[in-house]
This record gives sequence, structure tokens and C-alpha cells, in this order.
Amino acid sequence: MTQYNISITSDIVCPWCYIGHTRLSKAIAKHKESNPNDTFKLSYKPFYLNPAAQVHASGSGPEPPPFPIPSIDRREYYASKFGPQRAKQIEAMMIQTSHDEGLDFKFGGKTGPSRNGHRLIRYAQNHGGEDAQNAAMKGLWRRYFEQEVDITTLDTLVEVGVEAGLGSAEGVKQFLESGAEAKTVDEEAEQARDKGISGVPHYEIQGLYEVSGAQEPRAFEMLFKRYKDSEAKAEAGKTAANGSACL
Repeated sequence: MTQYNISITSDIVCPWCYIGHTRLSKAIAKHKESNPNDTFKLSYKPFYLNPAAQVHASGSGPEPPPFPIPSIDRREYYASKFGPQRAKQIEAMMIQTSHDEGLDFKFGGKTGPSRNGHRLIRYAQNHGGEDAQNAAMKGLWRRYFEQEVDITTLDTLVEVGVEAGLGSAEGVKQFLESGAEAKTVDEEAEQARDKGISGVPHYEIQGLYEVSGAQEPRAFEMLFKRYKDSEAKAEAGKTAANGSACL
């Protein structure tokens, strides 16, 4: 049995991160067809596509409360970032790509800073483990990319937290309104950039292999096999060495 540890640097408002998750899930399912006893542990780390949009205190005063967060029309934002014509082309391409992966991307609704969403993911990791983390990530992605929901609002984040099994709505709300873990996710997002990660998704497998971007499932499958083959080779070497020592 092989335990695969995969660290994933991503942003909640990154369409390729959702697609990458879908492709990685397909690769894991394919690998387990031949290796049913192998296990996979996923750990999500934060990344800010728009660092300047995060909420920070100005000067030496206290940091502003985490809510409310201003959000803006998504299509208007993309038009301002890429230009109107290019934004339309990107939208059409992403809708088609999502359909190819069994998803249903839409680009209406609003967008805003993802900091509070990353705080919720950290809360899920600490209070519900990997299953809660994955449920919260997928809950946020599904709402943002397929349901055109504004995931910057307190009500939406509380809803996702309860759906992920993080306890009562009041408990999740209390955490979010407290501002806890904000500096931690800020620091981790900065550490990702310090490591040279400039785009997401970014995957680290077993601390040995790095994959940048939402690669096709086959790319992940090949790395899973490479590691498993190297593990088997190392084990065979140990067995041979032990056998020689007994002669």
C-alpha cells in the first residue's frame, strides 16, 4: 500500500483550480482501479490571485472587521482585467472546458477577495480534517462557478461551513466574524509566492514532484506510477541487502 500526500496551492476563485481538482480526482480513481489499497491525502494551501484586493489594515491601526466585503460584477471585473473582447473569448473557452470535465461553469454573479473563503478552508482543516476540507472547497467552487453565488458574503460562507459538517451555523459564524486565521492564510499565500509559485493550481506530490496548472489526468497517473515503481525498487533493494547480510 502506498500513501500519497498531495499539497495543492489554489485559489477559490480560480476556474482552473476547480478543473484541476476534477482532473486529479479522475487520475486518483483510475490509479485505484489497479491499486485499490493505495490512499491519497490532499491538503489545500491558499493563494491570492489578486493580493491587492485583500483586506488589510492601513497604517498601524487595527485591522478592519472581516465583513462586509465589497464584491463586484464578475463580467465587469473580467472585462476590466482582460478587455471586453478577450473576456468573452475566455468565458466561452472556460464554459466549453468545464463541460468537457462534467462541470457547468457560468460567469454571472459577483466576485471579490477570497481571503475569508480561505479562512473557512483552514477552519475546516482544523475542525473536520480532510473530508471537511474537501467538502468546503467543493461547496465554494460549486456555488461560485456553477450557481453564480457571491461567496464573499457571511451567509454563504456559513452555509458552506454547515454543509461541510463544521458544526452549527452560529459556531461557524462566530469564527468567521472573529477574523481568526486571517494572518495565517495571508502568510501562507505569501510563502507560496516566495517559493516561486506565480500561478495556480500548483501540486506537490510526495514532496518530490511538482505539477503546475490543471494538467490532464494522465500526467498525474504517470507520477503516481513513477513513485510507486521507485518505492518498489527501493523495497527490493532493502530485501536483497538483508538477504546478503544473512549469508
